[in-house]
Amino acid sequence: MPEVKKKQIIADLYKVGFPTEVALSLELQRQKWGVYNSPLFEDPDTGKSREIDIHAYDVDFSLSSKAKKKMQKGDENKMISHLVIEVKKSEKPWVFFDNGTPYFWPQIPMQNFKSSFEDFDSFVIFDSKVGFNLKSHRYMASKLYKSFHTVFTKPSEPSQIYEALIKVSKAITFIKQHYAAGGLVVHLFTPVIVLDGSLWGASLDKNDKVSIKKANFIPVVFSQLLKNARLNMSFEEDQICDVVLKKYFPEYIRTVKKNNKSIYRLWTKWVNDIKK
Repeated sequence: MPEVKKKQIIADLYKVGFPTEVALSLELQRQKWGVYNSPLFEDPDTGKSREIDIHAYDVDFSLSSKAKKKMQKGDENKMISHLVIEVKKSEKPWVFFDNGTPYFWPQIPMQNFKSSFEDFDSFVIFDSKVGFNLKSHRYMASKLYKSFHTVFTKPSEPSQIYEALIKVSKAITFIKQHYAAGGLVVHLFTPVIVLDGSLWGASLDKNDKVSIKKANFIPVVFSQLLKNARLNMSFEEDQICDVVLKKYFPEYIRTVKKNNKSIYRLWTKWVNDIKK
């Protein structure tokens, strides 16, 4: 076997996306997020350990003094945001479809929250009727897409997109179990796929012709079947995953912080005015 040259090794590292993972971690740290690289999680379907690329977290206690109820240290009013990130590199474009109409979603999936108040976790936070409308949130400002396709692949080929969506969802379920939810602490877990490639949104126009548009960010609604061992049955669970183009990632992180600050304000108002 001929001697492997340094340039060949570097070229191969770019193929697997390693430089992208490092670059994202550095950007998260620049924006004051804590970062765990390559954390393990247990796949509930196989029982085997798997690896997710990044688990980032941000602790915001800037509104702790606004809570009327005083708690012991560690349980005071604060929000801990988690990003569970899978990095993908694709030479083939990723396309997501809006399925004919803009997809409205009334709340962040309740399984993405963890707190000591389950009724907040299932709260319809985008419902203007209850006075907590978050019109500026990225899920309200964007279409929510449903179907997807990797261009120039055969129908029989495994879907890189589907595997990534399921992987981040499983990782969140596992990671969430390892965090306590006491006092006035609320956790928000967000699944994210960062794509080093080409990202497109697709829809049908009024003449039933397909139109496509380049995108930097696409929120995707997808469903998966989960097993309940106690009830010996499966049930469908909906999730929203943020698909983000690599070059847009710094701006995306700023948007997430802004959105989560609004949810933190909502949480603070809720524990003060509703949860007596």
